[in-house]
Amino acid sequence: MHDKNGTPLKKGDVVMIPAVVTEVSATEEFCNVSLETIHGRRPDGAKERISAINTAVTILHESA
Repeated sequence: MHDKNGTPLKKGDVVMIPAVVTEVSATEEFCNVSLETIHGRRPDGAKERISAINTAVTILHESA
C-alpha cells in the first residue's frame, strides 16, 4: 500500500485527502458537507465521493 506519491502507508499513519465540497447541508444543530476527491483512484482515475461528513472534522485549505 502506498499514497499518491508512492510513499508506503502503514496502520496509524495520518493522511490528508484533497477534496472539493460538492454539497452543503446545515441546520441549527449540525452542518455537513459532501466531498469529491481531487485526485482519481488507481487504476481507472475515477474520483471518490464522501457524503455527509461533519464540517467540524474538515479544515479549509483554499477558498473557491
